[in-house]
Parts: sequence; structure tokens; C-alpha cells
Amino acid sequence: MADPPPPPPTAAAISAAFPAPPPFYKSFTSANLARLSSLQQSNPSLTIDDLPPELENLLPPPPPPPNHHYRTFGEIHQIPAPPSTEPPPREPPNPHRLLQTTRQLLLTFLSLINALATDPDTWPPKWDEMRALFSEAHAIVNEYRPHQARETLIHMMEEQVERCKMETKACKEACERVRGVLEEVEKGEGLGQPELGSMDVEKRSRSGNEGRLRIKTESRIWQMIEREVGSFD
Repeated sequence: MADPPPPPPTAAAISAAFPAPPPFYKSFTSANLARLSSLQQSNPSLTIDDLPPELENLLPPPPPPPNHHYRTFGEIHQIPAPPSTEPPPREPPNPHRLLQTTRQLLLTFLSLINALATDPDTWPPKWDEMRALFSEAHAIVNEYRPHQARETLIHMMEEQVERCKMETKACKEACERVRGVLEEVEKGEGLGQPELGSMDVEKRSRSGNEGRLRIKTESRIWQMIEREVGSFD
């Protein structure tokens, strides 16, 4: 008995931006899933034929056999076998093969020129041969892509290592310059601040000589910093 025709689409379904979900989504309820789980626990080799109609949509259908066929618009189509997932073995690039192809390409080009000069009607086979040789040479060059990528990565890593070494060296030199500046500042402060008696300190603070001494020391510090790192203008 044939299945009844589907009901006509409603106005809402026609005007919807996306098609409606398939009708068997209603079978995926919590009760049906729990029932299927209990059936699978009792029978691990459960198939769709062993399920009741309301649970048939919960299991994926078995894959069709490789030599199975199906009919569409009155024509029979064969289902091809699934392709192999294993990649084909990759051969290392052969430079002699590339050199041989290049020489053959030059000879074919000379033959094409000779054919055009002597008998123009015979040039199509030579042209097709040149196209085939160009395709073969292009395939051989593409075999060097992994080698090119590996060498490019090695070159980038070497440049990065050299850049890190230069930055580390510059940081060490800057630290040495900073240490030298600090040592000169300490020496300048020791020479610019002699030990004074209490009366002399009191008189110098009153006359403002202490402030001028501090300004002179700071000026020396800024001069040493500008000499090391450059002017800030």
C-alpha cells in the first residue's frame, strides 16, 4: 500500500525563511530515548527491524551495499564504493625527472616551431604534448612544496632566534650603562655633599646653598642620562 500524499504546505510554511524540520523529529522524546536505551542494554545487537514503529527513527539506517542501485526519474544509478581514506604514498621529488621534463619541453617546442614553419596543419598534436609536459612539470614543482615550507619555517625560526639574541644583548648593554650611571651618581653625591658641622649646615640652609647644591646634583644626573640615552627634546 502506497504512503498517503503529504498534506499541502500552509501559508506559514511557504513564507518561512527556512524549511520545516523533518516530521520524524517528534519521535525523539525523553520517553522514547529512555525506552531505546533499555532495549539496547537488553539486546546489544539491536537493529531497526527489531524496534517498534515509534522507535525506528531513533537509529540511523544501515549504509547501502557498494553495488546497490537506486532509481531516479526512471533512470537507474549505481552507488559507487566509498573512497579510501588512506592518502596515497608520497614519493620524494626527483630533480632528474624535472630536468628531463624541461628538456623534453624544449624539444617539443622546437618541433612545434618546425611544424608551424613547414606544415601548419600538424601543429595540434605538438601543442597538446606541450600542455601535457607543462602539467607534468607543474606537478613535479608542487612536490617541492613541503620541502619549501620546511625550509621557510627553519629560516623564520633562525631569524627569530637571532632577533631574540640581539634584544637580549641590547638589554644587557642597557643594564651596564644604567649601572655606570648609578655609580657616577653615587660618586657625585658623595663628592657634592661633604660632612659639615651643625653650625655650617644651619648657616647653609639659611642662605639657600643647600637648594643650589641639590639643583647642581640633579643637573649632573640629567646630563649623564642624556649622554647615555640621548636628549628628550
